[in-house]
Amino acid sequence: MRDLDERLARWKQAELISDEQAAAIIRFEAGEQPHRSTLIAEVLGYLGGALAIVALWVFIAQFWGRLEIWAQLTLIGVLTVGFIGAGAWSRTGEGEAVRRLSSFLWFLGIAGIAGWFGVFSDQIIDVHDDLQALWITVPTFIVAALLWKALPRLLQVVALIASVHAVVLSALAQFDPSPTEWFGLIVWGIGVATVLLTWGETLQPTGTSYGLGIVAILIGPSMAAGMLDTAWPLWLGLISAAILLAVSVPLREVLLLIGGAGAIFVFLPQLIFTYFEKSLGIPVALFLSGVVLIGAALLIAKLREEVTGA
Repeated sequence: MRDLDERLARWKQAELISDEQAAAIIRFEAGEQPHRSTLIAEVLGYLGGALAIVALWVFIAQFWGRLEIWAQLTLIGVLTVGFIGAGAWSRTGEGEAVRRLSSFLWFLGIAGIAGWFGVFSDQIIDVHDDLQALWITVPTFIVAALLWKALPRLLQVVALIASVHAVVLSALAQFDPSPTEWFGLIVWGIGVATVLLTWGETLQPTGTSYGLGIVAILIGPSMAAGMLDTAWPLWLGLISAAILLAVSVPLREVLLLIGGAGAIFVFLPQLIFTYFEKSLGIPVALFLSGVVLIGAALLIAKLREEVTGA
């Protein structure tokens, strides 16, 4: 602030700004600048959470097996309630640093929920492994959804979408026989739904939500192609890439452009090798992949100009 005061004094002396304008600038900068005490509290919160995790890890390695089940559940429960409570209490403050700290503490609390129900379902009710996954993922999803609703930050939407994947896949695993070979397509479908919900402004923050959806769209078809031992899921991925590129222009959304570009670079070489490796050989397939990717890069560069307006 001292540097700002010196600049304002020079500007007033040069009659570039008035006294009222200088006062308005000072008020604005004072409001934007985070308080030192807030930053210290944030750092201490991160440090405390990290130390708690390290201490718990060391404790588990040395003494966890000696504890009674009730003691294990109590320890995890106390830590979980502590993290969630501390996150809720820190939200009473103001500023971006406080919200980041709350998000971090609540993320640890969500992990604690998963850990508590993991021990409970394994040691208390002794359920089957597949059913145990539901005992862990459903409560985790519920808590993650509630905390995301209260504080839609990066870590909360990561926990929410990850728990959605976990719940859906765990539920499908209950069928006999389990449709595990279709899990890749399920992941792709959740990714598409994530992108659509983000576009509809249901999921926030937008950047993180788009990114998580795009990652699922990239991973899903590759998983499905390997599990089903067929190439058609790769075509699904390539079509997804084309759609992402097409909608990125009218929506002016760079992340969709990046996602579409990434999908092209993931799926196009796989398709070329699938269909031409045996007939043309690896060198020709590599050359063909390179030529096609160069063309795709030129197209993406052109689309980027339209998306960004540059």
